[in-house]
Amino acid sequence: MCAKFIVLDGKQVVLDRATRTLRDAFELTNTPYRDGLLVGVIKGRKTQKLDVIKEYAVYTNKGEIRIEVDEPSRRLWLRTYEIFVGTKVHWSQPQIVSAGPVPSDLEIDRGEREYERWDITYSLGGFDQTNTYLSFIKKRHSAAYGTNAVVGKAVAGRNVLEKLENGDEIQRIEPIERLEYITDKFTTSDFDIELEDGMEVYTYFKATLSRDASEGVEHFLALAKDGCYRVDAVTNTYVVSTRLHGRSSPFEMLDARSEGAITVRTSGNDGGNVYIYKRDTPSNSSHSVIGYVSEGLELVKIATPGQRLRVCTDPTRIMLLGLRVAAIEEEVNRLGISLEREGYDGEDAVVVHQSPLNTVDILKARSVKTFAVPHDKLVKIELYDDRAPKTVAFVRTVTGLRDNPVGSLQAYVKYGKTIMFRAQTAEKFDIVPENTPTTKVSAGEIGVSNRSTKYAGLIGVRLEDNEKYGPTGERFNSTNIVGRILHTSPLQNVRENETIYVHEAL
Repeated sequence: MCAKFIVLDGKQVVLDRATRTLRDAFELTNTPYRDGLLVGVIKGRKTQKLDVIKEYAVYTNKGEIRIEVDEPSRRLWLRTYEIFVGTKVHWSQPQIVSAGPVPSDLEIDRGEREYERWDITYSLGGFDQTNTYLSFIKKRHSAAYGTNAVVGKAVAGRNVLEKLENGDEIQRIEPIERLEYITDKFTTSDFDIELEDGMEVYTYFKATLSRDASEGVEHFLALAKDGCYRVDAVTNTYVVSTRLHGRSSPFEMLDARSEGAITVRTSGNDGGNVYIYKRDTPSNSSHSVIGYVSEGLELVKIATPGQRLRVCTDPTRIMLLGLRVAAIEEEVNRLGISLEREGYDGEDAVVVHQSPLNTVDILKARSVKTFAVPHDKLVKIELYDDRAPKTVAFVRTVTGLRDNPVGSLQAYVKYGKTIMFRAQTAEKFDIVPENTPTTKVSAGEIGVSNRSTKYAGLIGVRLEDNEKYGPTGERFNSTNIVGRILHTSPLQNVRENETIYVHEAL
């Protein structure tokens, strides 16, 4: 029986003819997939030869880098690029990686200029033409490299640039002579569709995140905490997820929003939204560049609004909140970081706080400190997304549950069987009336004062039923019921100013 092949997540896979469907192929190759998440399928491409070649593939022992040559520098590139074949990486620094040296006749320019991330340039060691290097800019900076010859930009394989070290080799450089057009493309959650020879299938995209944007990276990791990126809007230039709309994130990195770039909007009405770019666009001071798509950009490009895409990240999120002792130790040992534990130390200890909180900061420090409480002190709650969605969003924000598996609240008033909690956030919420009670508030229900009272945003819970007032002491029409505490026993002895830790029931 003849075999057939598909391209699965960028790799060619030969399949027996008995492998009929996408699901069959996933199971045969042990490819992770999740019902409800989309995969991208490309069934047809056609090609057209270009008269002017703009793209070149630079092959190294670590992988392939694709560059696009600027038109003003095309002649210079054509007469010089081949001399770098066989050269080795001589400099590998956070800002730049350079291969060489070789002799050249490039004009010397001692002036300083500003380089953008992913620029390709020639540089002269010691302003000496016999020490000419092919250099790849990894971070935006200003420097004098001996020439003014920026010849193009790296458009793919940027993860390879991050891996290059001293001694790695440029094995060959080849022009890319054909431009491909996708003629039949679609996304699907039907994994029982028939396979065809040459079909390309993309099940995920990979986000390679910057180590220089701690807050923005954590923003993205929080957005993708369940392993998916929700596509909320699409243009010819980008796709955008609004899942964390309104969540503040500081500006950290100005860079070109090139194809595959990932940014967080840091100001304006769209603050908190996360963008992935399908084509190059200029930098913008309202967009902090936090990484780029290193694999599976084809899936992003064909996604449509309302779809959920599987995403893998580098680094993966270091989130210890909610974990037991054994799981914590296993995780930090795997990562090779040191652990300092505080708080309760019994076998049933659960982590409720970690410092640093951000993944990038932990990786830089190579250490993390945790604080734990007994498992029975963790308050399990259920939130009513369907009944009070706007107020639930407020509660998740002020507790930290929007971004993390464990949140917290500080009790500041307790009287009788009623406890009220401080709820502060820099983000603005208009708490409109929703899911207001009519006859009774049951013990354990969580209430939030709505905008009909001057105490809007106050959060409370009653430990007994009440037929007149809500959990924050307000009348029913001023109280939004947002959820319930499944077991109130951890709250029976709560004192004023004490912090309680909460997590959502699955």
